[in-house]
Amino acid sequence: MKPRRRAVISIRWVVTGVAVVLVAAAVLSVGAVSERNLRRTLSREIETRLVLEARNLALTSSGALLSEFPELTLVPLVKTMQAERPELAFVVVVDHLGRIQGHADPRHLGEAYTPPAGLVPTAASGLKGGERFLGSPSLLVVEAPVTYANGPPIGRAVVAMQRTYVERAVAAGRRSQFLFLAALLAVAVMLGLVLLGGLLKPVAALRAGLERIGRGDLDTPLAVNDRTELGLLADAVNDMTARLKIARVESLERERLSHELELARRIQQRLLPRGRRTASGYVLVGAHRAAAEVGGDYYDFIDLADGRIALAIADVSGKGLGGCLVTSMLSALVRALHTVHVSPAALLVDLERHLSATLEPGEFVTMFYGLLDPSRGRLTYASAGHTPLLLWRCASGRVEWHPTRGIPLGAVRGGVLAQTLEDHVLELEPGDLIAQFTDGVSEAFDPTGKEAFGFDRVDQVVRDHARRGPDELVAALSAAVAGWTEGEPQDDETLLVVARPARAASDEKETPRPRFDAALLLDDAEASGPPLVLPASLEGLSVLGPWLERAPHLGELRGEERRRLELALYEACANIAEHGLKLDAEQTFDLWWVPAASSGALDARIRAGYFLLRDHGFPFSPGRWQPRDLDDVGRRLQGRGFGLDLIHLSMEEVVYRPATPAGNLTVLTFDPAKVRQGSKEDRHG
Repeated sequence: MKPRRRAVISIRWVVTGVAVVLVAAAVLSVGAVSERNLRRTLSREIETRLVLEARNLALTSSGALLSEFPELTLVPLVKTMQAERPELAFVVVVDHLGRIQGHADPRHLGEAYTPPAGLVPTAASGLKGGERFLGSPSLLVVEAPVTYANGPPIGRAVVAMQRTYVERAVAAGRRSQFLFLAALLAVAVMLGLVLLGGLLKPVAALRAGLERIGRGDLDTPLAVNDRTELGLLADAVNDMTARLKIARVESLERERLSHELELARRIQQRLLPRGRRTASGYVLVGAHRAAAEVGGDYYDFIDLADGRIALAIADVSGKGLGGCLVTSMLSALVRALHTVHVSPAALLVDLERHLSATLEPGEFVTMFYGLLDPSRGRLTYASAGHTPLLLWRCASGRVEWHPTRGIPLGAVRGGVLAQTLEDHVLELEPGDLIAQFTDGVSEAFDPTGKEAFGFDRVDQVVRDHARRGPDELVAALSAAVAGWTEGEPQDDETLLVVARPARAASDEKETPRPRFDAALLLDDAEASGPPLVLPASLEGLSVLGPWLERAPHLGELRGEERRRLELALYEACANIAEHGLKLDAEQTFDLWWVPAASSGALDARIRAGYFLLRDHGFPFSPGRWQPRDLDDVGRRLQGRGFGLDLIHLSMEEVVYRPATPAGNLTVLTFDPAKVRQGSKEDRHG
């Protein structure tokens, strides 16, 4: 559907309107001040003129009042004044007795002069002795004494004017001012439209060009020949378009490379063993964490026809795509040559011969290769410059390190490798455990970059966790290294652990192994549908309740079972968000509910399904965690630290698999019957 064009207000009219308003406001302000000054000036002028009229009349009337018939002179004089000055309300000449001797209407001659009602003295400037200025709401009146030869007054000359004359004069000035304002505004509007029309003419070209850019046309530049800021804007848009064109090409290239890297990562993951392996009671566990999308580390378990197991672990110098390609070739060569050579040292020499044409000068590969004979408990191995082999003796709890003098593959050409390699043999007693790793584990540096994890810390982790079995050891060592670096690995980290089963009569109890292979379950979870993606924030976990309502079978739970399930899931997710991802809300982790395909009672359906959590934060290992005594009042008053207890109390089974190639994995199963049984015990206890 074509988007509706939004209403647009023209800048031309906005700026013109603002200019008109400003000009009008300025003119009106000036007009108001001018009108006040005009009124004051006109008033003073009219007052002065009125006083002068009265004085002139008084001077002219002095001789007439001394004559025998003054009306013969004064009546024509008064009539002439009023005829020539229609603004005068009346003109009167009065003798010393107060009788009218001069009036425009002869019928009033001889009458006693009576001033109009309401006259009061008014202040006026420039009055002389005997002169008075009087005013009322409708009249202005000036009285001037009539004297002769500087003698006493012989009468008065009275001149009156209507106040409306002043108002008419002011109104006439206002009309002139209004006409001037209207003309000025009209000129301002015309000039504004013409000027802004010219200035804003490039805007149409800018808009059309931006619309082209929005449609993806980055090849047509903006043609704006303007010397104002709009011309600079057009140049900036053209420069931006050129950069966008380059960025689009680079983005497509990055996307292509990203796709290829993702494909390479998947291929590399398929080359590595999936999950744990068991053979004749031996347990083989590996873990790999790449520093980039793909890595330069490699490990493998290969079953041989005679019942032996080939163990391989290697580290290619460098990391990233180049290292990934070499490891891919290395994997293919190992699988092709492992049946040709019975000696590990001979196989390593043959590997170097095949890789020499591929490795650039300065590139090399450190590699450990061994043949495990489960029936005899014997490991025959050779090491080409790899880290020393670690052996933990179950009987004594001691850790032994077995270094070799072999040099890396490709480090020195010309057959020198064969002179440094030799086969070594280790006898494994029941319960013993061997571990081999790449230097990404032992040389992992702390955040300051000053101290490496080192062999001593590896030694200590093995002493603390080896007795719990290879799964716990791999998890503990991966978590210890991740905690030491406090972030993404600086180098590829790969770990391989092999444990010989203990004697049946041994007093030592083998750590019970979970019935789940987390890596295989991840495939089933991804195939079941998209996960619930949760942000690494406690506020974001509020969606767990509604999600459980919609999940198959889980929405049928009610009461205590539903509450305990939601609480346990919240605690598991909160641990990942808070401790694994450091409450970084920009990071996310995934949660799946994989329902069972079976039918039957609700408890059976829920018990057969499982939850799977995947994150890429700091790996977690339960280590030496033991359930707390929740009946201890002192522990309950601590208020925190009961997350694992709540999870294990509510869930049927909890399996941790940190630092797998797919990330940290946690598998949880739930049994409503267990919750109900626990609730009964609580009530009867």
